[in-house]
Amino acid sequence: MPGISPKVITHRLSVNPASSPIKQKKRYLSADRREFVKAEVAMLLSIRHIKEVKYPTWLANVVLAPKPPTFRMCVDYTDLNKACPMDPFPLPNIDQLVDETAGCELMSFLDAFRGYHQISMHEDDAEKTAFMTPEGIFCYLVMAFGLKNSGATYTRMVARIFRAVLGRTMEAYVDDMIVKSKQSTTHADDLRGIFEIMKKYNLRLNPKKCTFGVQGGKFLGYLVSRRGIEVNPEKIQAIINMEPPRNIKEVQRLTGRLAALNRFLSKSAEKSLPFFQIMRKATSFKWTTECQQAFEELKQYLASPPVLSKPQPGETLFLYLGVSTSAVSSVLIREDDGVQKAIFYVSKTLREAELRYSPIEKTVLAIVHTVKKLGHYFQAHPVHILTHQPLGALMRSPTSSPRMIKWAIFLSQYQIDIKPRPSIKGQALADFVTECTARETAVTTTGREPDEAWTLFTDGSSANKACGGGVVLISPEGFRAYYAIRFNFKVSNNEAEYEALLSGLRLAAGLKARHVRIKCDSKLVVSQMEGSYEAKEGRMKQYKEAAAELLKAFDTYEITQIPRAENAEADILSKLSSDTPEHISKIAKVEELSMSSIHASPILSIQHQPEDWITDIATYITSGTLPEDEERAKLAKLRAPSYVIESDKLYKRSYNGTLLRCLHQNEAEVAMEEVHCGVCSSHQGPFSMSRRLVVQGYFWPTMARDCAEVARKCSACQHYQRAPGRPAVNYAPVSTAIPFSRWGIDLVGPLPRAAGNNRYIIVAIDYFTKWVEAEPLARITGARCRKFVYKNILTRFGVPQEIISDNGTQFEAEPFQSLLQEWGIKHRFSSVAYPQANGQVENANRTILEGLKKKLEEEGGSWVDELPNVLWSYRTTPRRATGETPFSLCYGFEAKAPTEVTLPSRRVTQYDPEANEETMKIDLHLIDERREMAYLRAENYRRQIKSYYDAKVRSREFQVGDYVLRRREASKPTEGGKLAVKYEGPYIISAVIKAGTYKLKNPNGSDVPRLWNVHHLVKFYQ
Repeated sequence: MPGISPKVITHRLSVNPASSPIKQKKRYLSADRREFVKAEVAMLLSIRHIKEVKYPTWLANVVLAPKPPTFRMCVDYTDLNKACPMDPFPLPNIDQLVDETAGCELMSFLDAFRGYHQISMHEDDAEKTAFMTPEGIFCYLVMAFGLKNSGATYTRMVARIFRAVLGRTMEAYVDDMIVKSKQSTTHADDLRGIFEIMKKYNLRLNPKKCTFGVQGGKFLGYLVSRRGIEVNPEKIQAIINMEPPRNIKEVQRLTGRLAALNRFLSKSAEKSLPFFQIMRKATSFKWTTECQQAFEELKQYLASPPVLSKPQPGETLFLYLGVSTSAVSSVLIREDDGVQKAIFYVSKTLREAELRYSPIEKTVLAIVHTVKKLGHYFQAHPVHILTHQPLGALMRSPTSSPRMIKWAIFLSQYQIDIKPRPSIKGQALADFVTECTARETAVTTTGREPDEAWTLFTDGSSANKACGGGVVLISPEGFRAYYAIRFNFKVSNNEAEYEALLSGLRLAAGLKARHVRIKCDSKLVVSQMEGSYEAKEGRMKQYKEAAAELLKAFDTYEITQIPRAENAEADILSKLSSDTPEHISKIAKVEELSMSSIHASPILSIQHQPEDWITDIATYITSGTLPEDEERAKLAKLRAPSYVIESDKLYKRSYNGTLLRCLHQNEAEVAMEEVHCGVCSSHQGPFSMSRRLVVQGYFWPTMARDCAEVARKCSACQHYQRAPGRPAVNYAPVSTAIPFSRWGIDLVGPLPRAAGNNRYIIVAIDYFTKWVEAEPLARITGARCRKFVYKNILTRFGVPQEIISDNGTQFEAEPFQSLLQEWGIKHRFSSVAYPQANGQVENANRTILEGLKKKLEEEGGSWVDELPNVLWSYRTTPRRATGETPFSLCYGFEAKAPTEVTLPSRRVTQYDPEANEETMKIDLHLIDERREMAYLRAENYRRQIKSYYDAKVRSREFQVGDYVLRRREASKPTEGGKLAVKYEGPYIISAVIKAGTYKLKNPNGSDVPRLWNVHHLVKFYQ
């Protein structure tokens, strides 16, 4: 049998010994197909590629694939392939092969004759390839098409026999082979060398499919030639000739064809975005005007596609970046005689989380994505990234986000340098937008045009080594001014924020700006400027007054707090140390401030202080004079022995012998602010604050009380404080003495999808009898909730007085509300995120879920099928509160249980219809008494719970007009992480609905939707 010698290579299946052999059922063929199979088998037998086999362990069917004008015979090896492990032999990188081929003067394209059939099957595995035909059962002696790992085996064979010439005069990808010559004069010798290798190993070619001595041709889907790399014209025509898609499948076909051309498409992800948006809406298809425009622009672009170049060994490459709101793009280029030529276009559509990245983070993401995709270029060449963004400083900054640090570490292994962007010198790059700009929606102010407004970004930074501010001012035309300000004096974080704001306002005023939008990430500064926070402390008040004075220079202004991620440029500028990177100094002006903008020293001299306890003691020690007030005189005389004066300062002798400097009240305020929220602080509690002040050498008589007051009124401490562990209001049970007059209703889910696509349970409970109604739901809507209440409550138990529910939108929907209004049913909402307000139905939910879990654990099946059984159990089990079963309180007697069928009870064995009827009549007469007793037991049970609950209460009440903070988890339970604020606000109490339930409003007067329980509120101190 001709072909590669088995001593060189054979194909092994390596079937997993644990896999059981599978014999497929026989499939029948039509007459014409049987004749084709018969002829094909005869041909394979004649060339000894197959043999007949008896008693095979594995057996597969023949499959005929259409191959005009006839068929192609294949074998369905699906079952056999599942039992074979994957061969990890690596395939070559297509882009590298194409690059290595482009630029050669002559090429020859080779095709092996039935390439797979030139490799023999291993003798131990041959019979496992058995297949059935109308003529009998046969197996392959050569490697068959359709076998798992056949491509890896062929690639291994090529790599083995052509090892000496691969990468030099030959490139190969599986069975696609090309002989290349950089000089046309050497091509004959190159071919001779390849043919000698083929002759040695007996590898045969198909002359009908081979092409020799051409200047270019198709290779791996590309058109390669001396000019470079071009698009396959057939792929372009396939798109140009396409009609506009009429369904999702045709859109998928279009995006698939575009994916094959990504290397040649500038900003392909952005160009294809309208098509991706259509595919996300799988339930509806609409070919919009935007899609048609994008479709036409693609056709126009492909009408003159670029010719890509090939980089030369060791030369420096350049990377241009493009960033939009929904995609990032890049183009890798090289310079040839002063002309920039594209090598590779890269593009990426941003996912949900990536859409929220800041502009600079998106820029770095574009670099990281490009490096991951084109790593072989970055490993072999130094690359200059051309951009005006200060990426180098950002990635070197130790204060960058963890994501940026991770990216910086990844990129550090390559020869990457950030350079300012020069002018573009190449027609192929003319439509590529290289500047990183964020497309933001303009915010307009009534009475003026939005284009007249300047935008000002400010940020301040305070650290041990350096303090500074960053200012980015954007003109209405889009021109940007970058300022980095260094503070040659110590400031707190809040003071640094104000200094940056004042510097930005002075800059904007100097440029004659009349309308300005200020964007700052400091909540304190923005809130104080808006008036929602009061600036009580001396320096903060001075800063606010200075900013207000500068704002008078503008006709209109807006000040907005933004997330730090959206203020990245100003943040970077604020953190620059004394050594400014060269590429930043070219675009950002660096200034220094030698003194504070409010010209105030943080420590005031003692002679300007008002008279207080220090004055009394110091005067008595120096001159013996006491104050006229008897109480002050008595205190001064009593305290004086513990104090001493040095350099006109009063000091107190401490118990360990050190001297503590005595502070006036305004000096104490400065000291407390620095210790609590200054540079070297972490918002400690009052005890730690007073201890630190003593250790640092300060004292005043009311130190502990003043520290407690500062900590209590600190905005950050209040927003991040721990939630109170004890209940804040006494237990207020909801009860009723009338059956079926008050119902609680709630929803449970989502649960595992069950029959009928059901994923939820709607549950209702009667507050008196504890009778539960429940049904599975596929979707939770107002209409479905209305149907449940009407069918399961109104038509069975009558019209209730009241229904209690949570704040779900389905209970606020018009269908549900119209039913309640139609029947005159009062609707009460429980407080937001406080399920205890509807506790009975929550308790029923828990019991139903526990019952379903245990049922499914024991018996399996669907929870929908088990729900009636769990409800039956609930209704016939005595409840602790009433001492009765819900069934007996509803019907006056106990239900017959399944146990009484298996093990008959006395009432079953001695059943008498006449006596039973009389007994039932008596029970109905006595049901009111039974219900009365149940009500009394329930009230006693509630009193026990109330006594236990109220013992733990730490009362917390609010009055109308009080300022409060609200727990963030109550309104945004899925947002934030470990560092997220625990409380948000402040809000104002607008109404007291009842004890523990309040209505809130914002400081601007707008109402906060729904009612809020005291459990989620704490007092806000100003």
